[in-house]
Amino acid sequence: MNLFSEHLNSLVRNHPNNLSCIAQNAHLSRPSLYDLINGKTLPKESTLKNLCSALSLSENSTKNLFNLNRSERLRGSRKEQKDYLQQKKVLISEVSSLLLGKGHEIARPINAGEADLVLRFNSQRIPILICPPPLDYPKILGSLLSSMFHFSTDKGYVCTTDIKSLERKTIQLFNSHGIFISSIKGILKELKAFR
Repeated sequence: MNLFSEHLNSLVRNHPNNLSCIAQNAHLSRPSLYDLINGKTLPKESTLKNLCSALSLSENSTKNLFNLNRSERLRGSRKEQKDYLQQKKVLISEVSSLLLGKGHEIARPINAGEADLVLRFNSQRIPILICPPPLDYPKILGSLLSSMFHFSTDKGYVCTTDIKSLERKTIQLFNSHGIFISSIKGILKELKAFR
């Protein structure tokens, strides 16, 4: 099983309709739904839309399921990984240019496991992780906490283009660790407030 299939399994088990009814409403065969729940396959976007509709999911739950599906696809597909890394590269360049343009000092860490950028602010070094859409929250949180420990700081940033898809609980979890999820403009506003 993977994170997507585990979450889908939980949603299906907690739904008032039985598996056959959910499969029928999602225009799936029962074995196909079993394959999705057991992590043997990942759904196409149209199939996932039908499934979310059959489960009567809220907008946030639907976005969460789509993010988990995309995350699992990234792990298994070279094309998806290549597209994601290309988006990330463009966003890193954009964030770097904006921060440098505003007079901030930034650096790129040497080690691959660290944050994407390090912002020097007064005497602090603050790690920034760039995520076009944030997908794997535990990995992002762990990576930033590790970077924060490495730089002896109590603050970190996740810069993303898709803040609207995040659940409030996720944002609160990150905030409780001193990590702020923000857009590029949001980071600039916060840094301006500190000056």
